[in-house]
Amino acid sequence: MDEMEKNELEKNEELEPKEAAETKEEPTQEEAPVTDAPAAEEAAETAEEPVTAEASAEETAEEPEIEETEEPKQEEQPAEVPAAQKAEKGGVLGIVIGLIALIAIVAYAWMNPMGKAVDTGILYTKDDNLYYYDLKNEPYQVQEGLSNGGTYHYFYTAWGASVTEDGSYLYFSDDIDENGAFVLYRRDAKNTDAKVAQIDTDVYDYMASKDGKVVAYLKKSGETYALCVYDGKQVQTVKTGINLEDDVYALSGDGKYLAFTDTTGLLNAVAVGKNMEDNILPLTDSAETYAMAEESGILYYVAAGKDGYNIFSYDFKEEPKTVIENVSSMEMMPNGRDVLYCKKSEEKVLYKDIIVDDMAEQDAKLKKGDEGYEQKVQRDEIRKAMKNGEGFEPLLQECYVLTGGKSVRVAGDVVAAVGVDSKQTYVAGYKTKEFTPMHLSVMDGGLDMVEYIYYMSLNYGGMEVFLADTTGKVNLLSGSQPQLDGLKLSENGKKAAYLDTDANTGDTILVEIELGKEKAETVATNVQSFGYIGNTLIYYFDYTEGVGTLGAAGSKTTIANASGVQFTEDAVYYVADADAATGNGELRAWDGKTETAIAKDVFAFQYKENGKLVYIGKYDVNAGVGDLYYYDGKEARKLDTGITAIFIY
Repeated sequence: MDEMEKNELEKNEELEPKEAAETKEEPTQEEAPVTDAPAAEEAAETAEEPVTAEASAEETAEEPEIEETEEPKQEEQPAEVPAAQKAEKGGVLGIVIGLIALIAIVAYAWMNPMGKAVDTGILYTKDDNLYYYDLKNEPYQVQEGLSNGGTYHYFYTAWGASVTEDGSYLYFSDDIDENGAFVLYRRDAKNTDAKVAQIDTDVYDYMASKDGKVVAYLKKSGETYALCVYDGKQVQTVKTGINLEDDVYALSGDGKYLAFTDTTGLLNAVAVGKNMEDNILPLTDSAETYAMAEESGILYYVAAGKDGYNIFSYDFKEEPKTVIENVSSMEMMPNGRDVLYCKKSEEKVLYKDIIVDDMAEQDAKLKKGDEGYEQKVQRDEIRKAMKNGEGFEPLLQECYVLTGGKSVRVAGDVVAAVGVDSKQTYVAGYKTKEFTPMHLSVMDGGLDMVEYIYYMSLNYGGMEVFLADTTGKVNLLSGSQPQLDGLKLSENGKKAAYLDTDANTGDTILVEIELGKEKAETVATNVQSFGYIGNTLIYYFDYTEGVGTLGAAGSKTTIANASGVQFTEDAVYYVADADAATGNGELRAWDGKTETAIAKDVFAFQYKENGKLVYIGKYDVNAGVGDLYYYDGKEARKLDTGITAIFIY
């Protein structure tokens, strides 16, 4: 058998510790999403090394007791990625004040399906100053001379400032240089007389605890970066020699624990407190991935064990524990609590189960020297292995969810899997179709050829797409190339919707399947985004230059000329019929049945929660200013005029 071809298929097997040490440079914390339906060969490669969903630590902050500052200045730059990708982190690498392409005919072309939103107050800019509205009292000025004419003046959305979940404290950055370094500040949001306090300079990234009492951040330190922590009393340098990478550190939601990797690839853990630099616990230099559970603060990581890769847990109190042995992948579920992992199937692939002997009668007549006798000898080798119950190591995986301290098997014969973002615990992925036994007459070789043909059959035999829950119930999903990373479930859990690719035209289509049924129904083509409002599937399609059409599954009603579409749990919000010259239109909400008008002359909006949102009205695209309103779900209140940007957080 060609070793190169065989090895290409064997990438599902977990790495041996020695191999991992040779191939791994630094631990990362990447997700293991399945974004397209791959050929088996490509899918197998997705399980090559353990990977995980990134651990999200919520961002909030409190007023530091450090030095007070006067009027900070700031030069700001356009954001590198959409706000939807930045929302779960107060600081972003090379934090910048943002940009969503400003197109005259677009009211607000940010489509963030079902993104998390919290109604904690509104930060905005006006006349180069930062203002805050706490949802109750009058807005007040937080800082004067925020950007010194920075680039966010030309854009109506911004990043780099945030409010704690309870609305107690504000974070914001200043003096952003051409490399993305900034000065980090914090302010008491509830005290209008509070002074702005400076935390540190040369900061590139920050992450705060939910209650805002602790903030961890990266700052420039020589050729690399230093990881620092402020706990409300002092700034401590935890460790130098840190790379500037996504998810290189994680702070627990309660701000009590910190995990990070350094430039040597070493995974470290430390409790937030006094003398942190002296109390760092080096966990392992073979960590392939790690994630911190949001609720419990438990650190899970995959590292080399005695015979393979194991999942370890560390609660920052007792010694690290081996949770699961010999895993091939790990991912923190979207709920931030459960852990999805896969293991190589333990059962061997038996030769007798995959071969049909259709040559027994012919081979019984052959004698040494006859034509075809040498091939008979090879077939006899295979027959012997079949009779003795021999087999070979499988490439496929068994997938489990670790929940409540117990492992629940969700699916077998899996090539790759990913957690589904839903209220229920679901896993989606690719599994092989039932293998059709091959005839001995097609074997042109010995046992190596059997393995080769088996691998090739998996490789080109097609995949079944599945959706499984923690009860072990597996639903098969139909389609040519389902995109499982965006799969959504109805509120009652009876239906699932996902994007697929038309095998003939290559068009993106939205399909919906009733779980338990064999075939999905095509809902619409050329779909940009979608979401369930309760049990009603609403979708946004035919999107061109910022404008598209809304539709609902099972309904003939469509809403044309919609822009700035945002899907939430209660409705889809959008700007209707935006004026081509001004970009202003009517802000509306639709639940698939009833369309509700909220306000006219709206240019951009940001959804908060529970039907509440903030929006910019009567925006002047030439002057770059507009009026700011807050809608509490019933009525709108005008907050200010001549504002330049809303901060997204």
